[in-house]
Amino acid sequence: MADRQNPDTRWIARLTPMPGGVDIERLLQTSLGLDVWERNQEELVVRAYESQLRELERRRLASVQWLRTEREYLSEKESDEEESQT
Repeated sequence: MADRQNPDTRWIARLTPMPGGVDIERLLQTSLGLDVWERNQEELVVRAYESQLRELERRRLASVQWLRTEREYLSEKESDEEESQT
């Protein structure tokens, strides 16, 4: 997995609100401009810049599970599509 050192890198991440903090609705209302891919009662899967995710961690709004960079995700998706065509 790629290093988390470039604030301009986009990540696919799972966000879980911190216990005793904000809920999913409040997390969605943050002004960080998250690109939400999946949503349920307990967590969000988002595409976001590293700087946005770090800000969520800094403000203790959510626990961030860094899944993969957008580049890694797209590369995997492309490989999967090529395999399914053969």
